[in-house]
Amino acid sequence: MDKDTDAPRKDNPKEQSPGLLKRLLRYVAITVAVLLLLAGGSYGYAYATTPDHIKHPKFQHYHFRTQIVVNGKVVDFSDDTFQKKYEAVNCNADIADLPIHFHDHVDQMTHIHWDGMTGGEFLKAFGWNFIGGNNSVLGYRFDLGAKPVAVKTYGKLLPAAPDNAKYYVYVGDADEYTQKDWNDFLNKDFEAFFGKKSKLGQANTPGFSIANWFFPRVSAHGGEDHGTSQKSEEELSRINNLLGNVVIFAQEKEPTKEQINARFDALVPLSDSTCGG
Repeated sequence: MDKDTDAPRKDNPKEQSPGLLKRLLRYVAITVAVLLLLAGGSYGYAYATTPDHIKHPKFQHYHFRTQIVVNGKVVDFSDDTFQKKYEAVNCNADIADLPIHFHDHVDQMTHIHWDGMTGGEFLKAFGWNFIGGNNSVLGYRFDLGAKPVAVKTYGKLLPAAPDNAKYYVYVGDADEYTQKDWNDFLNKDFEAFFGKKSKLGQANTPGFSIANWFFPRVSAHGGEDHGTSQKSEEELSRINNLLGNVVIFAQEKEPTKEQINARFDALVPLSDSTCGG
């Protein structure tokens, strides 16, 4: 009698299958655990590094004029590079897909559509990242379902500042201006920075109507030619929900009074409009 008759053969697939199946199940379990760990880590990182006003954005709609001067050259925000196409709509309190933009080929006029946005986030959106994190995103929305949605920046659109540049920031108008702290601009929300509240602070209360909030004339920004407005600058500021005007110089030496005055003398006129993109 053959002594090996009752011994299992190593090449018998029926004898090997239970062990192979266990190994496969173990590999699958490890793979799933690693994927879950990575997904959880990514979710946690996105949540931890995103400010609350971006995680769960709230409606806002105000404006301010922005001028940026890099070594004497003024950035032209009316250029196609900075402009965002949009569909003009009736006044409503829908959350816009992006919090900051320029449109209608109007220079300087900055549109803010989410509450709580800061100067650092504004600059990062267009390529100057002074606040850290991924250059490609401002953060992640957590109000659109189970999966975080990236709030993307526009890319490196602002010109590179020289290595030795310092940053000087001013607010005001052609009659009066004041220098502000650079870190305040980067870190404070715009209402706090300008020291002026948006007129749309009640936008998230029940029954709020943007159409009823503004003056009877509510047209989209641009689009229709209104001709020469007869309204005063104060009336136009209220209609446009204008928080103020900011001028930023990126250069080695502090700008002269002549340089500063030249920028505040060059503010674009306000249009007789309120709602839209």
